[in-house]
Amino acid sequence: MPAGTDTLPPQARSALGAYLAALDTALPGAVRGVYLTGSAALGDWRPGRSDLDILTVTDGRLGDAGLAALEALHAGLPGRPYRDAVYVPADALGAPPAGEGPGAARFPGAVDGVFHRARHRPDPVLWATLDRHGLTARGPEARSLGAGPGESWLRDWNHGNMESYWRPWAASGRDTLSGHDPAEPLPGAIVAWAVLGPGRLHATITTGEIISKTAAAGYTARLLPRHAALLARAKAHRLGDDTARFTMADGHAACDLIEAVADHAAALRGKPRPANRHSPAG
Repeated sequence: MPAGTDTLPPQARSALGAYLAALDTALPGAVRGVYLTGSAALGDWRPGRSDLDILTVTDGRLGDAGLAALEALHAGLPGRPYRDAVYVPADALGAPPAGEGPGAARFPGAVDGVFHRARHRPDPVLWATLDRHGLTARGPEARSLGAGPGESWLRDWNHGNMESYWRPWAASGRDTLSGHDPAEPLPGAIVAWAVLGPGRLHATITTGEIISKTAAAGYTARLLPRHAALLARAKAHRLGDDTARFTMADGHAACDLIEAVADHAAALRGKPRPANRHSPAG
């Protein structure tokens, strides 16, 4: 494998190798490049916690035969880590998706091991991650693709996602948690997802940088110190500590955190970023 992927944990390298071998059989001669994005690209891939986010660049739009081959590919791969692959034609790299609403253009992709022929709408976070941090498994170097998004699109998309996804997620979470005993156990994966996600968007809005879930723990703790203990436990869970336990009360606190991050981001809308940007550690 290219040097860009030789620092991956063994489980991730093995999962990538199996995917590449299956891809060579499924789409012979039709692939221009294969790149890792997500946690692997950000140096935050965790065995037992992370899936493998893959961007596969094809020569053009795939027809029925190619889509059927990809369905078979993903159905034949073993389980975790899932290969969450997105298939994008070369002429669409870095571009905003065409159209809005249910009829908007969508690309083939797999989520949690299930392949969908038209599901994924590439967003500016994907393009920024590819451009700045992408790991090249096949093809030209990721940074040579020129896929980086414009600053305003990246910022505005994160503002929109905060309001269209995370704020409703918190409201729905409160409804789901209502009526449960606060001491009842809650899966750690749910709490970690909830408390580590919004801070990543906030960091991009305020600094323009893309940070990992693990780094988001420290970033969000500095933003909301009252939630530091919960964030530290969520970080420990992400790092593989299965002794980190969570309850329904933590779920309610996670919803509070999401809303507080969303409120803070909303208050920043329209304000210029600080002149000295940096990536918060964590």
